[in-house]
Amino acid sequence: MLAETARHRICAAILAGGKARRMGRIPKGILKTSDGTCIVQRLIIELQQAGAEEIVIVANNPIPYRPFGTQIIPDMRRDIGPMGGIEAGLRYFAGRCDAVLFMPCDLPAITATEISRLVEASRTTDSPITFAMTRDFVKHPLCAIVHTDLSPNICAAIDSGVRSPGSLWSQLGARTICFDNANAFINLNSPGDLHNFRQIQSGQTCTERSEKDS
Repeated sequence: MLAETARHRICAAILAGGKARRMGRIPKGILKTSDGTCIVQRLIIELQQAGAEEIVIVANNPIPYRPFGTQIIPDMRRDIGPMGGIEAGLRYFAGRCDAVLFMPCDLPAITATEISRLVEASRTTDSPITFAMTRDFVKHPLCAIVHTDLSPNICAAIDSGVRSPGSLWSQLGARTICFDNANAFINLNSPGDLHNFRQIQSGQTCTERSEKDS
């Protein structure tokens, strides 16, 4: 669970501040998968099922995300990529929790199972940052749990020109957690990605129906 424990309390921030140029500037978090659910709506549900007590959406344009009933905060510094959202999330939760679980808004398949495993891994390590990697050695630095006391380090890194979370996590001694299910970390960057995911999702649904009918 993401609730308060003797070790630490973790809250969650969904990163939705990108400009989505390859998606025709349509906010990726409000894209719908084949079952009609918006990606951000689904992420909120999965985070809640994993035990999240407080969730914020980090978005510079709050209008598309108001229907979801979740607190929306802007990047502290715009046009610097996801580091701006990470900085904002850490500042928002400073003094209110010990670490922030970050998730990008374009993950349509991640579930409470993966989220809970990442949280439990963060509680069994002394590393101040824990993030996901899939068995094909692809790293997912935006699926990360970052201790709030790193906020000054991250602000200083941004001041010095750092824009890559993955590079910064390595510098700060991050621990990677390997997941076998690479499909859980599929992200959508273009209309083609969305189309392909809907096809995969439709195929899985048809398979499930066939198994039930047999």
